[in-house]
Amino acid sequence: MLAIFVGFWVWQLIRLFAPGLEVHPVYIYLYGMLEIRETSEKTMDMGKNRMKITVLSLGAGILILLLTNFVKSFVSPKWMLTGIELTAILLGTLVVFCIAEMAGCKNLCGLAAVYFIVLMVGHSDGEPFTYSILRCSQTAIGIFIAWLINVKLFPYHGSHES
Repeated sequence: MLAIFVGFWVWQLIRLFAPGLEVHPVYIYLYGMLEIRETSEKTMDMGKNRMKITVLSLGAGILILLLTNFVKSFVSPKWMLTGIELTAILLGTLVVFCIAEMAGCKNLCGLAAVYFIVLMVGHSDGEPFTYSILRCSQTAIGIFIAWLINVKLFPYHGSHES
């Protein structure tokens, strides 16, 4: 709960400079909570890997979005646009799986694919590039808050049972 509280106030400070942003930073809340692990070491390891797959998914996603938009500019029948988008999602998901595995994040390949899919179809305002950067930033802030709480403020190294 501390992660949500801190995340809310950090986001409100950011909103002072960008008041058009949403009031509740869902991704900060999610990753602030998800990254607090049973030990400080696991929090650090998982946070590094999650940030790595977020950036990899974002990079692949932006490239695929650019390519998709380029291809769509040459298509005149509107019904073909959906097929192009579906193909981009399928191929992009495969690419992200491969990149995540090559980056040593085998246990997070599925999550990397989810990030990519959210980037491709999750934006409602029609501006996927801004949306993806915003979501990546919120993820990084959430991971930082989890690290701050579980590693720096309240370090926990597991139970010391005899």
